[in-house]
Amino acid sequence: MKKRILSISLAAAIILMAVGIAKTLPSRAEKSKVITSQSISTAVEAEYPQLGDIQQTTHATGKLRATHRYEIFAQADGQLLSSANKFKQGATYRKGQVVLAIDQQEYKMSLLAQKSEFITLATGVLPDLKTDYPEAYPLWHQYLSDLNIHHKLPQLPATDSEQLRFFLTGKGIYSNYYNIKSSEEKLDKYTIYAPFDGVVTDSKIEAGTAVRSGTELGTMISSKSFDLEVTVPLKEMAQIKIGTKAKLSSTEIDGEWSGQVIRISGDIDQASQSVKVFIRTSGASLREGMFLNAEIKGAPFKHAMSIDRKMIDNNQKIWAIKDGKLHRQQVTVLATEGPIAIIQGVDEGTALLKTVIKSAYEGMPVHIAKKS
Repeated sequence: MKKRILSISLAAAIILMAVGIAKTLPSRAEKSKVITSQSISTAVEAEYPQLGDIQQTTHATGKLRATHRYEIFAQADGQLLSSANKFKQGATYRKGQVVLAIDQQEYKMSLLAQKSEFITLATGVLPDLKTDYPEAYPLWHQYLSDLNIHHKLPQLPATDSEQLRFFLTGKGIYSNYYNIKSSEEKLDKYTIYAPFDGVVTDSKIEAGTAVRSGTELGTMISSKSFDLEVTVPLKEMAQIKIGTKAKLSSTEIDGEWSGQVIRISGDIDQASQSVKVFIRTSGASLREGMFLNAEIKGAPFKHAMSIDRKMIDNNQKIWAIKDGKLHRQQVTVLATEGPIAIIQGVDEGTALLKTVIKSAYEGMPVHIAKKS
């Protein structure tokens, strides 16, 4: 009986001891877990960006357009002469060379008749000049003696006399003179000269075609210089100015060409938030309508550094490593270029986190892993 009571008491004591140990185990494990999590230092990679002048490169693509472009329209009525036979796409002309000519014979005859009437009218006032304005007579006599109806009318003799001007106006001298000068200007428009060395890119007529004033005849361009139109994101425009240099290349032909920004649009595309930039360039192998890639070298950012842009959060903050712990640091993002961000706001030599840690927090213990 005593043995039985002793066995039961021993069993009860063992059970109570087991329950007590079980209650203490979770708290110890939890305590051990907390201590471990606070004391473990995570191995990370770090970078030490250097301060300096960093130049941003903007990449864009655009289409070439000739700098000098001449849309040719008829400014007189008549029939195109044989010179139109040469006015074909690809034809080249030197500056001042006749490009197109419209038959002017009928109009020229009408102009000669106007000049003859003017000479008759001016000759009729000579007796009055000799009597009433003797000081003006020699000038007008010499003027009429030198006239040649096959040449353009020279400028009328000048006079300081108001009475003489009234007299000549009353005789219709001035009105006839300026009508003839207007007709001479129109006669010049029957012949079209090349305004520059260029090539015909479009022809819409044939020799013998009757044209009227305003008829479109074709297009001529100069192949000596071109403008490349590209669009640049608004956020990258701060470093691009008039005169900024650019390097141009093509995916279709070999070669590189230098260019320079000559114009910047004053407005922006609201949909894409971009700005049109025009780059002047030249080259023997360039053609209007070609697509070129542009690398625009903006003005350098002073006292800046470049880091991996994925290490910057939406609030423009990065993780810096100080005394073995992570610390948030505010920076200023000046520009982004592909995977790189150009920033300011960090002292030179500061260790910056290069490893992405999703669970990173302020004061997190870290140590910089040694490179093998």
